[in-house]
Amino acid sequence: MVLLTIGIYSCRKHFIDHGFRQNYTDVNKVIHTDAIKSPFFKVHFKNGNVSVLESWSLNSNKDSILGQGKLYDFNRNQYQQGPLSINIDEIAIIETNQLEAIKAQDKEKIASLSILTGANVLLDIVCITNPKACFGSCPTFYVDGQTNLHEARAEGFSSAISPSLEKRDLDALQYSTASNEFLLTMKNEAFETHMINELFIQAVPKPKDAHIYHDKNGSYYSCGTSINPRSAHVAGKDIRNAINSIDDIEYFSTTDPYELATKETIVLEFDNLPPEDYGLLINFRQSLLTTFLLYSGISYMGDEVGDYFTKIETSPKMKQILSNPFKRLGGITLSVWDEKNNDWEVFQELYETGPIAKNLRLAPLQNIAPKHGKLKLKIELAKGLWRLDYLGLTPIKAKVNPYTIYPNHIEVIDGEDYTIEDISNDDDNYLLSFPGNIFNFKFELPEIADHHDYELFLSSKGYYLEWIRTDWIAGKNLPKLRKMLRNDTKTWRDLAQEFKTMEADMESVFWNSKYYNLQ
Repeated sequence: MVLLTIGIYSCRKHFIDHGFRQNYTDVNKVIHTDAIKSPFFKVHFKNGNVSVLESWSLNSNKDSILGQGKLYDFNRNQYQQGPLSINIDEIAIIETNQLEAIKAQDKEKIASLSILTGANVLLDIVCITNPKACFGSCPTFYVDGQTNLHEARAEGFSSAISPSLEKRDLDALQYSTASNEFLLTMKNEAFETHMINELFIQAVPKPKDAHIYHDKNGSYYSCGTSINPRSAHVAGKDIRNAINSIDDIEYFSTTDPYELATKETIVLEFDNLPPEDYGLLINFRQSLLTTFLLYSGISYMGDEVGDYFTKIETSPKMKQILSNPFKRLGGITLSVWDEKNNDWEVFQELYETGPIAKNLRLAPLQNIAPKHGKLKLKIELAKGLWRLDYLGLTPIKAKVNPYTIYPNHIEVIDGEDYTIEDISNDDDNYLLSFPGNIFNFKFELPEIADHHDYELFLSSKGYYLEWIRTDWIAGKNLPKLRKMLRNDTKTWRDLAQEFKTMEADMESVFWNSKYYNLQ
């Protein structure tokens, strides 16, 4: 999951006739107020126009939408009513509650642009007590036939919440095999639409006594046995029991009740280190703080959520504003103690969105050697934002290269049929996954030498679109959204205090409101 950061500013100096705009606002309010009962289809154009259609269908070429409705210009003046023909290439975002109609008419082009609102009543019933803690997830991936959510080995492109934010994600599956066959399961366990553009495995051969890790730049390293710290402290508290092994025990703190960006510091000390090149090995995931902020932002948008998602698609300036809350909270900053200069030296900052699957990452200590066999490291991070499973050093032996392997077969457990070509190139073809869909991807690995395994990594590229809860848009507050994105101190203090009231129960609500729990 990712922090929603959509701008609500306009530098255009157009005259707006508020009488006409009120007419549009009334129409918009009506269709969202009755979204669960009455069908609607609202098209946001790349040029700023909006159309509300009473009925619609695709033409025979599936490149245009034909319908009956009203067309509004950028200033929301109605300038056309009746039969309309809309080229799909002119569309930025679609808002609708007609999921089945979308599936029946066109599973790719229309669905890949559609934000679903009021499409499932169960969503609101289950999350009514705490809608900002409802389950959300990009695609989740499993190995060895596992299907339990807590066994997910990766979650793809967690920060890609709209088409223009499509991104590639590289995840260590924390899985090795000597077999020539590998099965990867992908599930959609949230009320979201997932668009998978490209998917492949990076397989790195290794001796069975070696370990392969990747860094944030996608480079791979062959490493030795990891080394636990002699001491690991946060504010005088020893946390080695939580971070000394890769398991289900994690170190995490709770947020500051007045400032979500308040930092904490972990200090690790190592001794008796041979003179080798080292990297810090970290296994981590996010807490549900970014989930809360994402849903808060959507809530403040209210029934204008489609208008503001359109801004992401059409305005480069809006994408610049996306970084504000990320910068405020920050990532995981890694530093090493420099005895010569008697100061800390930052050597890397890590960031990975998502509260479900853990991210195993290597941060090489470039040109930093132990002094008399000792190293001291510092990890700085926002309180309550991260959950840390492992922290340790590993000796780096060599850089290594992977095999890139695409699936040779897609087995549909639940969902529409797709071909390998749909996910084998970074192009305009996508595999679309709706709530409850499950796909198995089968891979054939090259023959490998005796006493060797493959360490496997997953590369996935795509984006996803949230299904908008009706309880979210009831909290419309555009001034507060503006202040949230401007990092207004009071607004962020209010968010900190609101999160504090639900922090203890968020995990329970989150895990129990996933799609499969509602069926």
